Amino acid sequence: MLIYCTFINVFCNKNHCIFLGFGVTLCMASKISRFGSIVHLKCPKCRETDLFVNKNPYHFNDMAKMYKTCSVCGQRFEPETGFYYGAMYMSYAIGVFSSLFLFSIFNFVFGITTSWAFLMVAIIWIAISPYLFRFSRSLWLNLYVNNHRDL
Repeated sequence: MLIYCTFINVFCNKNHCIFLGFGVTLCMASKISRFGSIVHLKCPKCRETDLFVNKNPYHFNDMAKMYKTCSVCGQRFEPETGFYYGAMYMSYAIGVFSSLFLFSIFNFVFGITTSWAFLMVAIIWIAISPYLFRFSRSLWLNLYVNNHRDL
C-alpha cells in the first residue's frame, strides 16, 4: 500500500520511504488495517507477526498451532485457557449466514435446483473450513485485544 506524503515524513517510517524530489515522498505503510490483520491472520496489536506457525491452513497437522506470543510486541495469543471457545460460535455464525446467502444466490438468482444448490454450498464450505477456522480465531482475538486495553 502506497501513501502519498508531502514535505516532511511525519507519519512515515524512514525505512519505507522513497524521496521523489520537490518535497514529494512515496511511503510504504508499515502497518495494515485492523480488517487486514484479521484477514491476513496477523497480530492484533502490531499487525506484523503471523498468528499461526504454518501459513498454509490446509496442513491439517499444523492447522491449529499458534505462536504463544508475538515476537515484535509481546502480545499473548492465548490470554486464558479456553479463550478460543468463543471463536467456535463466531465460525458457526459466519458459516450459517454465509451458507444461507450462498444458497439463496444459487437457488433464486441462478435458478439452480435446491439439491444442487445445497451440494454446491456444502462443497464450498468443506473447501473453505480450514481457513474459516483460522479466520474466526483471528477475528475473536482482534475483538478481544482491541476492546481490552489492559492486555
